[in-house]
Amino acid sequence: MTPPPPIERAVIRGDALRGLQEWASEVEAWPVGSHVWGHYAERTPGGDAICRTENVSACHGGFLDLVRGPLAELAAGVVGEEAADFKDKLNYKRPGGAGFSPHQDLLAYPGVEQVVSLLVAIDECTTSSGCLWLAEGVRRLLPTDDRGVVRAEVAAGLGWQPAELSPGDAVVIDGLAPHYSEANRSTAPRRVFVASYAPARHGYGRNRYYAARHAEMQGPAGEPDRVRISALADFEGTEVGGGGPTAADGSTAEACTHPPHGAGPARPGVAVLGNFTGSA
Repeated sequence: MTPPPPIERAVIRGDALRGLQEWASEVEAWPVGSHVWGHYAERTPGGDAICRTENVSACHGGFLDLVRGPLAELAAGVVGEEAADFKDKLNYKRPGGAGFSPHQDLLAYPGVEQVVSLLVAIDECTTSSGCLWLAEGVRRLLPTDDRGVVRAEVAAGLGWQPAELSPGDAVVIDGLAPHYSEANRSTAPRRVFVASYAPARHGYGRNRYYAARHAEMQGPAGEPDRVRISALADFEGTEVGGGGPTAADGSTAEACTHPPHGAGPARPGVAVLGNFTGSA
C-alpha cells in the first residue's frame, strides 16, 4: 500500500494564519512583470490571473521571517541537520487555474544534491481545487520526457495519494517524491506558499539556485509553444506574462518595480509569523 503524504497539521494558525493570507493577497496584487525573479500570469476561463511569484521573501519581510524561522526549524527536523533555504514561491491557482505535470524536485532544482520542500496551505486544498498529489516511497530519479517531467507510462504506474490540506497545514515534499497537481475546478482560489531547503553543509544557497534557474529558463522547453514558469516545463497552463520588469530600452531591469515591502519585520497591524503558537 502506498504510504500517505507526510502532512503536518496546523503549522500556522490564528493571527499568524490571517497575516499570511493578507500577505499573499498583497503580493498577488503586484503588477505582472514587476518582480525581477518572476511574477507570472496565466489565462483562465475567468480571465487572466496571477499564477506564481518566485523568490517572494527577497522583497517581503513577513515571508522572510517565515522561511528563516519556523519553516527552517521544520525542515531541519526533516533532514536531521541544519537546513538552509534556497528558494520560495507563491502559487495562487485561481478558479480555472492550471496544474503541473508529475515531476521530481531533485531534477527541477539545478545543482542541488538533496532537497526538502514545505508546502503551506493558505486556502483549502482539496481534490476539486487542485491539491497536490504525491507518490511516496520512490528513492530514485524516474525517466523523464523532453519537458523534464515523469514519463506518462511511468507516472501511470505510481501509487498517487492526494494531500488535502486546511489553511495552515503543510505537506513535506522530499526531493525524490514525484508530485503533480490538477486544475482548480472549484470556485475558490487554492493558494500555497512553498519553501525549499538543502542541508546547510552543502553550501547550496539562493544565489546559486537562482543563477542556475535563470540559465535553465533560457533553454528549450521541449515543445515550441509550451511556456515555462519554472526550470522544468511542467506548467500545464497558458502564460500571458510575468518575466521581470524591463528598462526603457527593452532590456531586463535590475530592480523590482512593485510597491516595496521591506526585508525587515512585518508592517504594524499584521501578525509577525515568528509566533506560530498564537491564538487558534
